Amino acid sequence: MTIFVNTLKRIFRNKVQIFFILLFPLAFMSLGFIGQEQTVKVAVIDHDHTKFTADLVRNLKTKAEIRDVKEENISNDLKILKVDYVVVIEKGFTDDLIQGKDGGITSYSVKESNFSKPVSAFLEQWLNHAKMVVEAAQHNPDSFYTEFTNYDQHGAIQLDHKLAVNEGAERTRSVLGYLIISMLYTSLIVGLFIIFNKNNHTLYRTLTAPVKIKTYMLQIVSSFLCVSFIQISFVLLILKYVYKLYLGSAGFSIFVLLLLFSLVTVSFGVAISSISKNIIQACLIGICLVAPLAMLGGAYFPLEFAPDIIKTLSNFTPVSWVITGIEKLLQGQSLFALGKEVLILIVFSFIFFLLGTFRKADIAK
Repeated sequence: MTIFVNTLKRIFRNKVQIFFILLFPLAFMSLGFIGQEQTVKVAVIDHDHTKFTADLVRNLKTKAEIRDVKEENISNDLKILKVDYVVVIEKGFTDDLIQGKDGGITSYSVKESNFSKPVSAFLEQWLNHAKMVVEAAQHNPDSFYTEFTNYDQHGAIQLDHKLAVNEGAERTRSVLGYLIISMLYTSLIVGLFIIFNKNNHTLYRTLTAPVKIKTYMLQIVSSFLCVSFIQISFVLLILKYVYKLYLGSAGFSIFVLLLLFSLVTVSFGVAISSISKNIIQACLIGICLVAPLAMLGGAYFPLEFAPDIIKTLSNFTPVSWVITGIEKLLQGQSLFALGKEVLILIVFSFIFFLLGTFRKADIAK
């Protein structure tokens, strides 16, 4: 563990490296917010607390930023623009809805502003669909919840829900795409670190001790994986609690997926060190490789309308698979449903690591 600990000390002793590990991703990800529409700020005061109202709030989160306000402060909070739209759900609203009664839900907004109209239209359409399901369920509560769940997943609501999710998820995908690019760039630190150790003969001195090249490389990779853990944790916390970036219920799953991708980036840095003779060459090769990997992988922009040949080539980049995984998580799928993406990312990390350690095995001899 000596190499592992010393590597961490050397990394965090360098202020330039700390900047690239922690602050560079945040600065680079700001590009993902450019051109994005302002998020509507919505408050939901739910006095009913049923599965139906909870589902309504969950879906509103995909369309707007949910904020907490007190009922007695609604008027003032609208005036100072703390919120753009407020929904108050009265006690017994769901039971009245199932019985075919109207009312029980009230909305407030600033009349002079059209900013919250999409939320109002979404809410109205959602309730209209619910009333249709009530009629189909013949006002039976159990049947209503069963039918409404099925209708939400397979009926007309799915189309509207998908559009609503895209408004929040599209920004998240864009921002996380820039995070992935910054992770690739910061992975070059791994290659530069290894080359620096080789050029100043630290690597050779280490191998004269009873340390195998595999042990040396394993501890180097482990130390940088630890750094990646710190980097991803720091960035995601800032995005969630400072920038209020929409992550839905997939926050932890995205964190795990990015940790897995960090294994790819660290192995990528090791591979760069293997094919480079010096630090300048490593920088040039790394920069020249990161740009096409990011472009072909869809990190800068979606490849939905790209030519078929670009889509085919993207399958040969690890970036494409982590982006696909993020998109699926934002659409509500679980991490366990990403078996294919996870397996391919592991394969990429294994290939990069083998490329990076192949020539170093010769050095050990």
